[in-house]
Amino acid sequence: MIETGLKDKNGTPIRVGDKTRLVLCDGEVREFDVCFKTVVRTVKSHPDFDDEYAKVAITGIVFCWEGYDLFPCVDGNDVSDTSEMEVIL
Repeated sequence: MIETGLKDKNGTPIRVGDKTRLVLCDGEVREFDVCFKTVVRTVKSHPDFDDEYAKVAITGIVFCWEGYDLFPCVDGNDVSDTSEMEVIL
């Protein structure tokens, strides 16, 4: 399996093909499939550009959950949510 460079809350490397579990603050449990793919998103453009938004294709590690392709998020302290996940498979 391909290493992502990310580690879970136990220090276990997260690899493409793994399944991870994240328990949210409210107790909700989400399980993700770790994939490498290209995702098309609309993002806010740089203020100097003419168009306010641009469609971009981003290739990288995504966490697939209930039809969503999610990129790792960071909190206000720049801590990635992957550090709160646990590899389960």
